[in-house]
Amino acid sequence: MSGISVFLSLVLAIVMLGSAAMDFRGAPQIIDLVARMGRFPGFERTLGLIKILGALGLLIGLAMPTLGILAALGLTIYFALAVRVHSRLGDTTSETAPAIGLFALSALTLLTRFFA
Repeated sequence: MSGISVFLSLVLAIVMLGSAAMDFRGAPQIIDLVARMGRFPGFERTLGLIKILGALGLLIGLAMPTLGILAALGLTIYFALAVRVHSRLGDTTSETAPAIGLFALSALTLLTRFFA
């Protein structure tokens, strides 16, 4: 595994843990998004759990490469779906930008697992 792959995995894991903390704290923008999605109250904790599991998969994946690939793939799919949800809700570019950025970071992390 290359140094850039390790670096991206660590960065993505840290960002996921920070994002999950916002989900568990019930940040107003997350609560609003979940409500507009038509999901049940508390669904944001499910989203936070997915991010924590992804972060753990990336970190453990530094020692077990297959797990790291699967975690990066899972996060890439998660954020592709997040971009789609924002699009379907009619969110502005600035509201969708974090999901787009995290999709790109996840996809780049996944690609470096294979090619770097």
